[in-house]
Amino acid sequence: MRVLKNILSLFQDQREVLDLRDFGSELAFKTSWEPLVAGGTNFCTHRPQKNAGLMGDSLVFKTTVGAYLFAFMFVALGTIFVMASAATGSADMGTIMGLAFMAFGCWYQWSLRQKESTFDRYSRKLTMGKKTFDLRTAEALQLIREYVRGNKSSYYSYELNLICSDGSRVNIVDHGALRKLREDAALLAEYLSVPIWDAIDFRIPDAETLFDGKAEILRQNLG
Repeated sequence: MRVLKNILSLFQDQREVLDLRDFGSELAFKTSWEPLVAGGTNFCTHRPQKNAGLMGDSLVFKTTVGAYLFAFMFVALGTIFVMASAATGSADMGTIMGLAFMAFGCWYQWSLRQKESTFDRYSRKLTMGKKTFDLRTAEALQLIREYVRGNKSSYYSYELNLICSDGSRVNIVDHGALRKLREDAALLAEYLSVPIWDAIDFRIPDAETLFDGKAEILRQNLG
């Protein structure tokens, strides 16, 4: 029995439990600490860059070259399948597979572009695709991780989320490059003048612990 417990312990999350009181804000108890976006990637998809303008500077999360190459790989592979099928003079499974690869590559490139976001301190707006968000409600940045299980491989994908004053969240990026994610979060936090709530190295507490922590924060604020 002891041997079995030792084996099972290898698969348990050994990280320290996150104490949301360390963030010093009741908002930390109002927002969710579960992954906001299902899935993710095991490579970096977007990185920020500063753009200077007449009315001030903006911070733009642009699609990385590596992500574009990943999408192009499917388009190129699909083109090869279609051309090979055309050379034989018959439409077969090769053509269908080729068109499917090309469609996925084009769709993935489109989705990457839709995920690009622009932070503008002058207008106090966050623009992401056709959506806009009011940066005056920005309170903090949240860093969390998700274990993604695939058919052939599994990996961790890390989320950078913007937390608003009502506890709602906006996902900015979701990829597997942890070091780059933390660097970009630090840059964005400085740009927006908001704190970073990093929970990547911690386990999320259960509901009872969350309630006790929230009660403690309330007592401190009322005291």
